[in-house]
Amino acid sequence: PNLLGLSVRKRIVPTYEFLRSMLSEKNAASVVKRGTWIFLEGHSKNVEPNIGILRESGMPQSCISLLLARFPRELMWKTEKFGEVVDVVKQMGFNLEKSTSAVAISTLCGHNGKSRWDQNLEVYKRWGWSEDDVLSAFRRFPQCMTKSEKKIAQVMELLVNKMGWPSRMVAKYPVVMGLSLEKRIIPRFSVVKVLMLKGLMDENGNLGSVLCSTEKQFLERFVTRYRTKVPQLLSVYQGKTTIQDVRVHMRIGEIG
Repeated sequence: PNLLGLSVRKRIVPTYEFLRSMLSEKNAASVVKRGTWIFLEGHSKNVEPNIGILRESGMPQSCISLLLARFPRELMWKTEKFGEVVDVVKQMGFNLEKSTSAVAISTLCGHNGKSRWDQNLEVYKRWGWSEDDVLSAFRRFPQCMTKSEKKIAQVMELLVNKMGWPSRMVAKYPVVMGLSLEKRIIPRFSVVKVLMLKGLMDENGNLGSVLCSTEKQFLERFVTRYRTKVPQLLSVYQGKTTIQDVRVHMRIGEIG
């Protein structure tokens, strides 16, 4: 209801026109739907000056529009603080001409960004990562520092303790922290586990090829390729057959 106290001519229309000057109609509407705070504060107080900082730092319009469309609240930070975050991102080695820099800025500006960073830094350290590992992972996939301690623990428990992958290998593929356990990680590693049991794959397999490949690529490399030797693979991948079922089948075959 606070919107009803704002001037349509002096605040609402100019702010929306500012959004439309930088975003498509669909993305401008998306920003408005996320909250009316941009109208309550207006774009000229912090948003416009912060965009000026980004431009002066060499960020192209495409990345600025991405930041405004996906993370508009971060652009409403006080200009002095926002400038400090941009400096930190540059010092971390991010190229402001790439979209990952926009995601990095949003990560460090996000709600309780500093406390979440410190918390996750300690979580990754407990799994054997060094600070350099964390920084390297952050450069590759900034969102890895926004995940909950629970999600990080679940992924590392599966990959490191159950699958036997070195913890620091995971640091080279931090995008796995953004993948769904139920829809991507567990089904694919169930297939890999069966291939290991059958002696068709060892623990030195490439983590990226397992988790970062497309659905079609994964099926071709790890399921279709072995369908004559392990006909249950597709069923394992689809969750219809468990690894325990495969073990039992193997024992029966050995007895036979």
